[in-house]
Amino acid sequence: MREEDAAGYARLYGPLAVVSVAISFLPILPVEYGTLWEMAGRHGGGPAILGVLLMGGMIALLGYASFRPARTTLIPGAIAVLAGLIVVMLITKPGTASPRPGLTSFGDAALAVAICTLALAGSHVIRLRRR
Repeated sequence: MREEDAAGYARLYGPLAVVSVAISFLPILPVEYGTLWEMAGRHGGGPAILGVLLMGGMIALLGYASFRPARTTLIPGAIAVLAGLIVVMLITKPGTASPRPGLTSFGDAALAVAICTLALAGSHVIRLRRR
């Protein structure tokens, strides 16, 4: 992969990291659930704690990849896996009541950002593998 191509992906990873941090402080489920951080702080917030760990790992890798453009598939592959797990968690909403609540507009935005991150990292992996 050319140096310009690697830098192009790096330019997109940074904004995704910033948006992911911002969305974590907004209510992704109805107001009675609170933000991801509030859910993780409550008794029985195990799925939310897992969500915080997944999101933190993804944001850390996105930040790393934005400053150190990837030459191997390791970092983009890990970003894709973490983003995919976040997508699954946002769709299944583990640890919520039955019937499952819908996502708020911020939750829909979080899902869209996770899907875009998955697609970007996946395409980056494919591009690096074809090199």
